Amino acid sequence: MNFSWPSILLYTCCAGSLLAISGCDQLPGKPKESDRWIAPDAIKDFKQLFGTNCSACHGDDAAIGPSLSVQNPFYLAIVPKDVLKKLIAEGVKGTAMPGFAKANGGDLADEQIDILVNNLAGKAATQQTSGSGKTSSENLPPYSASPGDTDRGSEAYNQYCAGCHGQAGNGGKKAGSIVDPDYLHLVSDQYLRSIIIAGRPELGMPNYQEFVKNHPMSPEDIANVVAWLASHRHGASEANAAVSPTATVSSQ
Repeated sequence: MNFSWPSILLYTCCAGSLLAISGCDQLPGKPKESDRWIAPDAIKDFKQLFGTNCSACHGDDAAIGPSLSVQNPFYLAIVPKDVLKKLIAEGVKGTAMPGFAKANGGDLADEQIDILVNNLAGKAATQQTSGSGKTSSENLPPYSASPGDTDRGSEAYNQYCAGCHGQAGNGGKKAGSIVDPDYLHLVSDQYLRSIIIAGRPELGMPNYQEFVKNHPMSPEDIANVVAWLASHRHGASEANAAVSPTATVSSQ
């Protein structure tokens, strides 16, 4: 069978095209499946959701954030699951914590918020404190509480906190000021309560059991210290509002 040059050229081009198509998966520059763009509301992986939306403020395994670590075992043991969901969905009014639910101007669908809440809450069942066993909510102070006594709070502060933050709260050798009005206006009273109970171990701050050796703070001590700290804000009414039982659900 004789083939003309045009026919040979045509067959060659077709064969080359077939080879190119069959080998396109091996071409350089093809993105990996894990690198493909995913619509924000289609992300269902906890680590990706947390890394994108939470870690900048709350830190992760690789970095410390400016705010309380929400993976702190003490914090996870005291915060009710419904409160955690409300915090993520609605944010905390008057602070830098925004609401992440779409209904509140955020980018997360309800299912994505549930993924964050369920994974964080699940950590509470497995994480343990050093030397204290599991962080069960049965032996921890309650997440929220009524306002304490400011005068007694000053006494409790000097006993438990002044060693790091100074006698007047303006800073000591180990830690900075805890009564700076600018700082206090950035955080809620519930946040102050949470860090007193849970500590910030990533910054060297102990939890409520460790301030004084073999002498943990009582629930009354904690509430009183929060009241004393809050009294350093400008305006007594603001100091009492954020710690009331009706307000604590919108605070960390």
